[in-house]
Formats: sequence, structure tokens, C-alpha cells
Amino acid sequence: MGAQRDRKIDILRFIAIMCIILAHSQPNEFIFQLRNFDVTLMVLLLGVSFYLSNKNKEINYFNYVFKRFKRLVVPTWNFLTLFFFLFFIISIITGDKYYFNLKDIITSYVMIDGIGYVWIMKVFFIVAVISPLILNKSNKIKDNKVYLIMLMGWYTLYALLVFIHHGLIGKYQLLFEHFILHGFGYSLIAALGIRLYLFKLKELLFICVFFLLVFTGLMILHDYNPTQQFKYPPTMYYFSYGLFVSFFLYLLLHISFITKMFNNKFVFFLSENSLWLYFWHIIPIYILQIFSSKISFINNNFVTRFVFIFLVALLITYVHKKLKSKENKVKFSSSKTA
Repeated sequence: MGAQRDRKIDILRFIAIMCIILAHSQPNEFIFQLRNFDVTLMVLLLGVSFYLSNKNKEINYFNYVFKRFKRLVVPTWNFLTLFFFLFFIISIITGDKYYFNLKDIITSYVMIDGIGYVWIMKVFFIVAVISPLILNKSNKIKDNKVYLIMLMGWYTLYALLVFIHHGLIGKYQLLFEHFILHGFGYSLIAALGIRLYLFKLKELLFICVFFLLVFTGLMILHDYNPTQQFKYPPTMYYFSYGLFVSFFLYLLLHISFITKMFNNKFVFFLSENSLWLYFWHIIPIYILQIFSSKISFINNNFVTRFVFIFLVALLITYVHKKLKSKENKVKFSSSKTA
């Protein structure tokens, strides 16, 4: 699987990014809950991708972290710079007061609050920083049962930190949640992804059923409240639903005819460009928010909101991909003639 790209992972990433865009289109409560596995699935796939890329490599940790910084944080800052400049130009054209204040801009670059949406890139980076340590631990533990028990122990520690978090106030609580809890909690999801290919089929089935039972029990305990209420910081109620659906989808893709349904260039294009598709979809979201009254024919229905956000993001992603390809060709030609 390391030598040949695993298309099941591409399909799952496609499902995740489409569900994230769907969520940001403000669907009804049922649909919003149904797709509320997407971030968990995306982080699980981070673990899988890390394992496939590094399972047989000697990792230079500082070089690796620097590359992840350039891959995740720098593009986020580049996007934010373009985003704020674009809406500055729009505000001049429309004669509006600028839509964002200094606090919005600073907290966006720190990826805590600001315009929202980009916080997940901070999570991805923290998870990436911790992943080599998880892989090293995974390589030392040969028994899958022991590995799962270890993760349960780590989750117990995480749950204790969540409890401590509730006793904090103000900026201390905010920083603790964003830089400790998010990093620790989602790293446990990535740890399952790092181990995914080492699980046997019956173990995958067990994990899927286990998280279904945990989710069902917690759903009853929490009086059927949506898992979104337990996402910040993420708790087992939120994680259990996400992991149940993620493992269920992964198992479904072992059925060949289901995999073939998604086996096309469009799916793989979106999967391979999911990072920038995610960035670009933020622009039409804000266009809808700022000009909601002027484009009410789009904004009054979540289906039209989704179509608008997706098509605009897809178009910008496609153009961006083409421009990047041309830039790379020019650089390659220049290096050959140099």
C-alpha cells in the first residue's frame, strides 16, 4: 500500500471535505449531525497518510517539523493575507466599512478565533508534530490489543485535562483548550490512523461496533443532544460518533462495487487538493454573510448555499491548480537551462 496510492484513503478524504463544506452551508439539524464525523475522519486520515509516508523511513524530526510548518502553517498565512486583502478591496469598491478589525486579523493568524474555520490547520500542525512520537511508540508495540489499551489510558489522561480545563477562566482556558486539549485529543485520533493498516478485519469490526456502543450509551446519557455541543473541547461523545462512522465507511470501502462508485478523476482531484479547496471555500462563505440581503435567492436555502460555496471553491481551486502547474513548469524549464 505504501508503493501504490491507496484510493480508499482518497475517497474517505473526499467524503470528509465534502461534509465539511456541507456543514458550513448551514444545513438543518439532522443533516448537520449526520455529517459531524468529518473532522474526526480527516484527522484519522492524517495519521494514515503519515504512516504510509514514513513507516519505512528514518525521520529527521526537526527537518520534518519544518516541512510540516511550510505545508500547513505557511499556506494558512498566505491564504489569510490574500483573504483580508481581497475583502479590503471589496470594501473599497462597495464603499463599506472594512469588515474585520485588528483583533479579527491577529487571532486569525494565531488560528484561535478570528474569521473562524482556520483553527483546524493549527490542529493539523500540532498532530503532525506529535505523529513521529506516536509512530515510534506504535512500532515498539506489536500487539494491537496492547496498543488500544494504551490509547484508552491516554484518553483517561485527556479526560482529566478536560476536567481541569473547566476550572480555568479567561485567556488561560482559551489557550489551554486550543494548544493543549485540541492537540492531545486529536492526536489520539491520529494514533488510531497510524495503526489502521495493522488492524485485522475482525479488529476493525470490533472497533467500529465498540464506538457505536459507546456513542449510543453517551447519546442516551446526554439526552440525545447533538455531538456538536461536545466538540469544544472534543469529548468522547463527539469522538465516538466520528470514529464509528469513520471506521464504518472504511469497512464499506472494502466492498469493491462501492469503491468503484467513487473511482473517478473528480473525486481524486478534490481529495488531492482538499487543503486548498478548504481554504477557498471560506471566501464564498463570507460573500454570503456580507451580502446576504443582496443575494437572498442563494442565501435563503442551504442547498443553494452549498452549491454556491462548493462551485466557487471548486473554480478557484481549479484555477489555482492550473496556475501552480504552469509556475512549476517554468521553474523546471529555468532549472534545465541554467
